[in-house]
Amino acid sequence: MLRSLFILLSAITLWNTRLSAQTKVLPLEGIWDFKLDPFETGVNSNGVQLQPQLAETITLPGSTDQGGKGYKTQGMTSLRLTRAFEYKGIAWYEKEIYVPADWQDKEVELFLERAHWETQVWINGQPAGRRESLSVPHVYSVSSLIRAGEKNKVRIRVNNDKIYDIEYAHAISAETQTNWNGIIGKIALQAYDKVHLADVQIYPDAAKRSAKAKITIRNATAKAVNGRLTFSGAAGGKNIPVSSATFSGKDSVMIVNTEIALGDSLLLWDEFHPNLYRLEVKLEADGHYADEKKVNVGVRSLATKGTQFIFNGRPAFIRGTVNSSEFPLTGYPHTTVEEWTRIFRVCRDYGLNAMRFHSWCPPEAAFVAADELGMYLQVENPDWRFTVGKDSATNRFLKEEGERILDTYGNHPSFIMFCEGNEMVGPTVKEFLSAQVTHWKERDPRHLYTGSAAYPIVPESDYNVLYGARPHRWKEGLKSRFNVKPLDTWYDYSEYVAKHKVPMITHEIGQWCVYPNFKEIPKYTGVLKPYNYELFREMLRESRMLDQAEEFTTASGKFSVIMKKEEVESYLRTPGFGGYHMLQLNDFPGQGTAPVGVVDIFWDPKPYVTAAEFSRFQAPAVPLLRTTSFTWTNGQTFQATAQFANFGESPINDAVAHWTLKYPDGTIYAEGDLAKTDIPIGAPFTLGELSVPLNRIQEAVKLDVEIGIKGTDCSNKWGIWVYPEQLKAPQSKDVMIAHRWNDKVKSYLEKGGKVLLLADTADVRSDADPVFSGISWNTVWSGMPPNLLGILCDPQHPALRHFPTQFHSNWQWWDVVRHSKPLVLDKLPYSFKPLVQMVPDWNRPRKIGLVFEAKVGKGSLLVSGADLRNGLDKRPVARQLLYSLQQYVNSDEFAPDVTVDAAVIDALFK
Repeated sequence: MLRSLFILLSAITLWNTRLSAQTKVLPLEGIWDFKLDPFETGVNSNGVQLQPQLAETITLPGSTDQGGKGYKTQGMTSLRLTRAFEYKGIAWYEKEIYVPADWQDKEVELFLERAHWETQVWINGQPAGRRESLSVPHVYSVSSLIRAGEKNKVRIRVNNDKIYDIEYAHAISAETQTNWNGIIGKIALQAYDKVHLADVQIYPDAAKRSAKAKITIRNATAKAVNGRLTFSGAAGGKNIPVSSATFSGKDSVMIVNTEIALGDSLLLWDEFHPNLYRLEVKLEADGHYADEKKVNVGVRSLATKGTQFIFNGRPAFIRGTVNSSEFPLTGYPHTTVEEWTRIFRVCRDYGLNAMRFHSWCPPEAAFVAADELGMYLQVENPDWRFTVGKDSATNRFLKEEGERILDTYGNHPSFIMFCEGNEMVGPTVKEFLSAQVTHWKERDPRHLYTGSAAYPIVPESDYNVLYGARPHRWKEGLKSRFNVKPLDTWYDYSEYVAKHKVPMITHEIGQWCVYPNFKEIPKYTGVLKPYNYELFREMLRESRMLDQAEEFTTASGKFSVIMKKEEVESYLRTPGFGGYHMLQLNDFPGQGTAPVGVVDIFWDPKPYVTAAEFSRFQAPAVPLLRTTSFTWTNGQTFQATAQFANFGESPINDAVAHWTLKYPDGTIYAEGDLAKTDIPIGAPFTLGELSVPLNRIQEAVKLDVEIGIKGTDCSNKWGIWVYPEQLKAPQSKDVMIAHRWNDKVKSYLEKGGKVLLLADTADVRSDADPVFSGISWNTVWSGMPPNLLGILCDPQHPALRHFPTQFHSNWQWWDVVRHSKPLVLDKLPYSFKPLVQMVPDWNRPRKIGLVFEAKVGKGSLLVSGADLRNGLDKRPVARQLLYSLQQYVNSDEFAPDVTVDAAVIDALFK
């Protein structure tokens, strides 16, 4: 059913867009007097301040961490970044400022853009009130307390203790931004005329080419006033019609509702064309009161049709990353448009169109930057509880916090979606979420709403962020899809879509880890220290593998991108799918440390993939490949279906898809064009069939299948591996083929013989698991496999000369790795490196190998921990690896350079 939510959207740019020519501002940034108050001695039971003169100083905007205040950290942890200074409790800030005499008849506000997270204010020793919010500015009306023409003392009490039990929300989490104490962003006294604009809310209607305006006017005269509002502006170089509305009355707060025409040539806002109307609202009253506000308005319609999003009348697909508030230099979020613009540009470069703010709400600057760039934002209340229903005070706070978020940021066109929080549990969680979503819909129809990310689902939601539709679910171990069977791209998530009547965004996908990059350590120059990375580095040094750190990062990184690619494409090839939230594009610094990003925590690129490479499969328009296998023999015909996901701004008419099969050197094995067609918006759309006999291939090879649309930059590629069905048996040169390590083998080696030991995996003494996939999130949090990060090898080594491979894992390694027992080789010499090594868990850096060689006695030994004996008639990959190893041991190149005592080999086997 089409639920048309024609969304009125607009965006008030930064705090300074609130300010008019009539507004006077006294910035309060700079040095403040300061004192910690861990024992809450600053106020007595009557609310009278007892605290003496504050003896220390601190700089605002900023935090106690930045000021070196609090308790200096004594230890370190591998679980997360470490705060150099920690403090939780009350801190006092005081500043003296001269207020001009011409403020005598003004209405004065104290504006604190973001405080963490309860404040109380005194002006000249008199209380001005209390505010609490993690998400919006703390604003105080202080007109009656300010002495114009004199110096005034502003004293602020900030409390970052557990005001409410919101448990794990990233708004306060030690795992990400930290529970800092302080005030950031704009801090100022602001003076307005007695009659002024208190709030402007704009509700565009694309169908009517107009916008409803709800204007809140503050009247502090205590008298009747008469005034006029004038609306003007422009978009795309064209002025919108000027209109006006009158108001009158003596109420202290007056609401004016009116409609503004936007002109005949309506410009819509979306990811492709983030058009913004520059709207100016002017107030004049009684001839001497005046005010004005400038508002950026984006007109867009949001709707759902069945299980798909419909934005501006077109099917839309959410390609999002999760932002968990990771800001290691400051410990708190950016408040400048420039910094958020940089972050969102990185997201766009890597193919994303959306960002989910996991259990927190960003500052105004993030919305402004997203408005300008066309990013879709899912904002969330600071809520991640397992106790919903046990604390009515927390429920009240979150209900009010949601209202504050909608009222403060609701104008922004980038504010597409709103969610209560993450993975919520509790005795009345469904009742609470249903009430929240219902309330939000009634209060502000400009957004789409859902209850909780992952679970539980409530029927009031416009869409679901659903856990489960991913190849590795939490604690699934080696039963996850990538570990159970070889890659088959006919797999999709249609069964999940079929269970729901609204769009589904799949929850926190792509959690494939990369070995930590220790070259990032010098970048941590702020309040959070990478002691976790330093611990991992020292553990690797103690394991005598620090020289391989960079190789581990690159190999595991390449493999992680391969897995992310398949995961993203599986959603694009699922009919009716709504989108995904990737956890995440950048690294996550906590919860055991999860280096899951393709950019680092600072949003800088990692060394193993470029934005151009990544965005080939994560983009508005992506070719897709459906095939039953990625390993073939030369007696088979490669069969595949070419498909396309088009979530661009328009259909692609008269499209001709060109496909190629290429050798590694770029030579074309086969190519062709598919029939000309019109590609509609949506996915998946079938372009045609590929059928390529592979009988001309004589030696094992990796071929790249590439599909592109002629005349566009839309292209994508996949690797397939082709192996000969028949392999000539190598001519033996007195090589012993053994299946067990025993005295006979040792004696043969002692006499100078060559041995290929194809070990029975049951005989291997090892606790290493035969893991194909990389680590999902991290093993500290999961406590179970997958606990390795793929293979590392030298493709140029003669042992692999006849086995086409890259230096990292790819899909052809599945059969070899899953039918193996990796060997733990920690006892072998420092200089020893396995021929095929498994990249270890950074929490347990062990030397693990599938294939290794050593000089034992006078002889040469090559050992395989992979099963290269059983069922080879149906296992072309294993058959080919065995052939390559046999060719090697029968050559003069088989001459291991590291000597290992036979007793060390003894310990590897039962």
